[in-house]
Amino acid sequence: MGSRGLVSKDESKVEDTSLTYFFEKLCPMYMSYGMTYDEFWYKSPYRAKFYLEAYKRKVKQQDEYMWVQGMYIYEALCKVSPVLHAFSKKGTKPLPYSEKPYLRDDENLESEEEKKRKEENERLLVKLHFKKWVKDTQKRFAKKQK
Repeated sequence: MGSRGLVSKDESKVEDTSLTYFFEKLCPMYMSYGMTYDEFWYKSPYRAKFYLEAYKRKVKQQDEYMWVQGMYIYEALCKVSPVLHAFSKKGTKPLPYSEKPYLRDDENLESEEEKKRKEENERLLVKLHFKKWVKDTQKRFAKKQK
């Protein structure tokens, strides 16, 4: 019989699932995201949510970066492939490489509709935060009046 389990009548193991054990398993994961030990155990639990969200964004950015890098490598190989062909004619030259980076004008590629949608989303987000602040403030004043 292990220290974390109990044996029942039919000899099957029942796991003891305490919250402390669960959080002890999560702590190293969040520390790998950049959260300190003290933040994990003693600060607001919402911090863990934000560290996880930041980590997911970081992984997504890295994935996109590696994908673009693969595009550059693929294009370079395609451009040089005529020279690498075993039966290419003498004097064959590679195709010219791109003159500018793929994402250089990325900000200018957004359509007006996308810009308006982003602005509207930001406006709605500010409105929601303001409403929450008003509601929280009203609750605080209601508690003080009691």
